[in-house]
Amino acid sequence: MTERERFRRLMRGEAVDRPPLLEEGVRKTVLRRWHDEGLPTGMTHVTQFGLTPHENLGPDLTYANRYFGRLFDLPARDYHRAFSVSRRRFPHDWRRTAKRIEEREHIVCISASRGFFQALGVGDWPTLEQVLLATRERPASVRDRLDMYGDFCARMLDLTLDDVDPEFIYLSEPISDNAGPLISPAMFSEFMLPVYEKIIAVAHRHGCDNILVTTYGNSARLFPAMIEAGVTMLWLAEAPDVPELDYRALRRQFGPTLGLIGGIPLDILGDAPIERIADRLQAIVPPLLSEGRYIPLAGGRVRAGVSWAAYRRYREVLAEMLGG
Repeated sequence: MTERERFRRLMRGEAVDRPPLLEEGVRKTVLRRWHDEGLPTGMTHVTQFGLTPHENLGPDLTYANRYFGRLFDLPARDYHRAFSVSRRRFPHDWRRTAKRIEEREHIVCISASRGFFQALGVGDWPTLEQVLLATRERPASVRDRLDMYGDFCARMLDLTLDDVDPEFIYLSEPISDNAGPLISPAMFSEFMLPVYEKIIAVAHRHGCDNILVTTYGNSARLFPAMIEAGVTMLWLAEAPDVPELDYRALRRQFGPTLGLIGGIPLDILGDAPIERIADRLQAIVPPLLSEGRYIPLAGGRVRAGVSWAAYRRYREVLAEMLGG
């Protein structure tokens, strides 16, 4: 069974021999230090443990640099130009890429949205302040911009799905700090859910039912609205270790139909004594695995504070839990 097949069957609620072995992302500087600490020369964590990097494909959804700092105040015609629908947004080798992945064994996803703040041009403190004030003082302008952004994302996704058949659609939502989202759930529902609904309608039309949101910080108060709009999977990254983001709590709240990727706090790898890693993983992973639709993984990029010994122990324990 390939990792692609495992992912699709798992997220359909079907039996698999084990979940896919995804990898977290490790910086080259960390890998160099790990080689000094015992990782065999010429190997990476991916080759050492048989992990599968997933491939994130699709068009460039950003706006040109010339619009930075003024995107939100652009007239409608110029906003359309900033987010123009064009095949020029695809990589130059897109046709070869689409052909290459037809018979793939690994997992492919398509990026379909960069999130609320990116759609409105937030890139520094002044533009963040501008947008936050606008949600209260100029809500009609916010709605108009996001209506155009939703059309842009949906049309670009339509072009993409004409060429490729991904395992899931990827929506990035950097909208929160560790205390919570920077706009209220009601505002998120008003402004951003129509964007999600346009994207999800296109995905469903092309036969893709796996809709994943990756979010950072503490976005727990937004999850009910996201799921109501059609999101079926969560992958929390760089999230604070708080009760409402514990994957076991999310399962109790939303049930096993919500797919989950991640959920292993990074402090298990960085701060906890190595001899406690097995006990902490035992408390988290088996209960989630037993309900299905779960891929265990550390919740964020592995950084400099994680030793090779700790990472190796974490991966060895996971392998035992997954059956080898």
